[in-house]
Amino acid sequence: MIAITVQPTVGVMDTDFVLSPFGAELSELVAIARAADATSVGAVWVNDHFSGEMVGSPWSRDPFVCLGAIGAVTERVDIGILVANVTNRHPVQLASAVNSLQSLAPDRVRLGVGSGAAPGSRFASEHDMLVKPLRTTEERVRLLRESIASLKDIWANEPSNPSTSVGFTGLSAVVDGSVKPRLTVGASAWSTIEVAIDLADGVNIRRTSRLHEQLERLHAAELPAGFEVSVLDMREPGTPLGVVPRDLVDAGVDRYIVTVSPADDLEAVMEMESR
Repeated sequence: MIAITVQPTVGVMDTDFVLSPFGAELSELVAIARAADATSVGAVWVNDHFSGEMVGSPWSRDPFVCLGAIGAVTERVDIGILVANVTNRHPVQLASAVNSLQSLAPDRVRLGVGSGAAPGSRFASEHDMLVKPLRTTEERVRLLRESIASLKDIWANEPSNPSTSVGFTGLSAVVDGSVKPRLTVGASAWSTIEVAIDLADGVNIRRTSRLHEQLERLHAAELPAGFEVSVLDMREPGTPLGVVPRDLVDAGVDRYIVTVSPADDLEAVMEMESR
């Protein structure tokens, strides 16, 4: 993570929260989401991890159970998973879970997908636990493309998809007729950013030393109408919530997504409500 100087801005940008499920109580996630619903926060996201081991936490909460509980007690804020690991989640099962959220929170559900952990990354241990070999970059990008195509086919009520990895045949009665939710690709490399441009409604890029180079390439590309660029940032301790870094406003980012700790940041969210 690179150091930044955070300054209040006059730019217009949606600010979202991503809630960490690591070592959290479900009641804490629900409480902070309810508080966010009373602010100008655009969306509340939950990470997709089943183990807290890689960050030194004793557990991790299931994202769809968390989002269901959040959706039931909120009225305005969007909800979504950031991002579903397509290596571990078949599109049919993912679509069923997301569509169930749509039934609970109509027109408020967003879907983030990602290609899974890269070899050598801290989240690779989840693949080891499931005895799933880590894929090469080329394999992960191909699986991401095929997974998005399958998701689109499911919401279009197509009975079959030819993918040998994430396809299906004779499929019916999975989703209820709701429109496919906005689909965002979580990306850290240009190869996955290209997948987002080609197939998705937006891209979410984690802040790294390459961020502004990637944003410049994005803005130089021919983006689809309505394509949304968001940046995921780790919140610096003591930084007030609701303040957007100046560099992201200047770079023309559409959404600022900041990590929030359900156990530690409820008071800071409630302070947003009172401002």
